[in-house]
Amino acid sequence: MTGSNGRKRMGILVFSDLHANKKALEELLPTLRQADLSVFCGDFLGYGKDIDYCVKAVLKEVDLVVLGDHERMAITDENLENQPPIVKDSALYTRRNLSPKQKNLLSSLPTEIWHENIYVTHSINDDYLRNKQDFMRLYKKTRKETKYILFGHTHEQVSFRYKNLTFINPGSITKGRRGFKRGYAIITSDKVDFVTLEDIL
Repeated sequence: MTGSNGRKRMGILVFSDLHANKKALEELLPTLRQADLSVFCGDFLGYGKDIDYCVKAVLKEVDLVVLGDHERMAITDENLENQPPIVKDSALYTRRNLSPKQKNLLSSLPTEIWHENIYVTHSINDDYLRNKQDFMRLYKKTRKETKYILFGHTHEQVSFRYKNLTFINPGSITKGRRGFKRGYAIITSDKVDFVTLEDIL
């Protein structure tokens, strides 16, 4: 498939859970810039230290961006006592190192986006959405024209079909979980391809 300028069209690039890792984002940028549409499913902050770079690059380079729980914890005063120590420490570090301008920029991000036939969110109530019952909670948020439901949070690559909908979790661009590699997803002509990447951490 090629565009009007002769360039091969790459389709929709979907990625998630960057967690302030400059190296992971730098590695992805050349591919991201070739995409017809780029979508980020939340959590470009948290754990990593490359806050300035990731805030600037994601907000500049990515077409659709939703707020993840790590961004929310960093820009609000919510109580972190019930969070695991690694999450709490990371959120406090990010709070200390975000500028007022960055906090304002992040505060303007939506927690969910409906764009043409795509619905994007990070999760629902910070829950890990992994099975059909979980996905039906996402299904309730769709609109008539929705064809793709894109989400993140679990760091696990998932594609699930239900009726005329495709649910896609692209996994984490920084670190997979439960045996999954880090990676992202490409949607082209109703086909979903997962790209897996070698570990960098």
